[in-house]
Amino acid sequence: MNNQSNYSRVKNQPGTQGNHATKEHEGSFPVHCLPELLKNTAERVNLFTGMPIELIVSVLMTTLSIISQYLVRIISPYTGASGPCSLYLLTLAESGEGKTFLSRLFMKPVHQQLEKMKHEYNRQLARYKNEHLIWKTGLQGLNANLRQAIKKGYGVEDVQIQLEKHYKSEPERPVEPKFIYQDVTFKALIQGLSQHAEAGIIMDEAIPFFRSGLKNHLGLLNTGWDGGTYSFNRADGESYELPLSLMFSLLIQNDVFMAYLEKHGEVAKGSGFLPRFLVTRVKSSIGQRSHRIDEEGLNAILTPFYDRLWELLELLESRFYDNTIPKDQLKLSDSAKKLLQERQCEIERAIAPGGRYAHIRDFASKATEQAIRLAAIMEVVSVKPAKNDLTTDLVYTNIIHASRIRNSLLIVEWHLQQTSSLFYPMSEESRFKSDVRALWCFINKKLIQGNGVPFPKHELLQFGPGRLRYIDKLTPVLNQLINQGLCCIININHSSAQYIAGMLRNGFVCLGGYTCPYSIVQTRDYSCDNVRWVDLSDLPGGA
Repeated sequence: MNNQSNYSRVKNQPGTQGNHATKEHEGSFPVHCLPELLKNTAERVNLFTGMPIELIVSVLMTTLSIISQYLVRIISPYTGASGPCSLYLLTLAESGEGKTFLSRLFMKPVHQQLEKMKHEYNRQLARYKNEHLIWKTGLQGLNANLRQAIKKGYGVEDVQIQLEKHYKSEPERPVEPKFIYQDVTFKALIQGLSQHAEAGIIMDEAIPFFRSGLKNHLGLLNTGWDGGTYSFNRADGESYELPLSLMFSLLIQNDVFMAYLEKHGEVAKGSGFLPRFLVTRVKSSIGQRSHRIDEEGLNAILTPFYDRLWELLELLESRFYDNTIPKDQLKLSDSAKKLLQERQCEIERAIAPGGRYAHIRDFASKATEQAIRLAAIMEVVSVKPAKNDLTTDLVYTNIIHASRIRNSLLIVEWHLQQTSSLFYPMSEESRFKSDVRALWCFINKKLIQGNGVPFPKHELLQFGPGRLRYIDKLTPVLNQLINQGLCCIININHSSAQYIAGMLRNGFVCLGGYTCPYSIVQTRDYSCDNVRWVDLSDLPGGA
């Protein structure tokens, strides 16, 4: 046989990193799927600041989600039950991208509204303290009367009736308008939610969360997304039954998040916490921006958005002070349900073994629910009537139509692609491909050094890639290379010892120019149609 095999003609090049089955996160956010107001706001802020459009939209959705959860609920097309529209958003962006700047920019009316409500709360609190002091003095007097009546032996029932009536007249402490939390402990959050169970956890720099104890209370955080009731009992007997509705927004650097995944990823993913998030990976625009100092120009761009936000905040304030005002119950039209069902069938195929979303099936399985929530938020922004505005009742029918669902599904699909690119390197498929590439690099290098002469198979276990020095790990990876026709296992000179031999392009076994009797132990199985393929075309001898 020809001694000049493909092994001696190629250069030895390292290459153990697998090609991702998913594309990198360069796909542009489908901004055309947003309602006109949000689309225009996002595009104009992007042009004005040069900041990434996906980061801008993430902060926009954070702002709108926390408001919308106070105003509407969604009738599930699957169960008919009413549920929240709030979102969990995870945005990965490097330091300096503008996370904090954008958050302050879009949340400005929200913080101003909160400040206004806090002033009102402080006024009500001062009045409550005075009234409660008077009430408490009256209670003390009635208690003194009861003791005297008991001592005298008559008039007890009359005093008891007066006491019961007095207890019912106890002034009610005003609820603090606390529905945005940042760096908060579990205990403080529970106490706040016991007063007002609808809230948003918004962290522009989410490092404290990933280092805090709150991240360990995944039951609370999962229930908050579901809109269920969270039961909490303390050792001292204190208990809470909280009908939660939480919005969660975490903006964090990629490296910090990856460090979190290393330590807590299995628990967070396995518990269902991370799969409740819409993931955004921000493509950096640092070094490409044109910095403009023009506060008036920026405010002019944001005026239509701010105006709409103030209308919604006025509705929020009304519901906060009057809990008899019901939330709107949004439901899907028949055509929207049909579209959603078709998409759910597509997702089921995508999360099946070997499917493009099999490695993020826990995220993808929630895609239609995420789309419904997004559609509800976009419906609120677009057509929900302002306070005392009866004209828009003609177009606001509490029905989410197919066009809205179609757009929200496209947005969720973009988020799934982002999630896929983030988690694929950690998937079993990616690790397998990486192992195949690492083993081929070792075998190819070994054959090149020996001028194509087969080498003992046991050397794979002795000197091969560290992860594969166990027979159960090595076997499926070696089988993959054999079934791709790159190498085979043979016996030489009637010996029982097994050798790894390369395969020439013409399908013959390469013996490195030696002539000796051999028998094939294992070679490519052409009868097997269901063999997955690992692309090695960028590696020496892998074409």
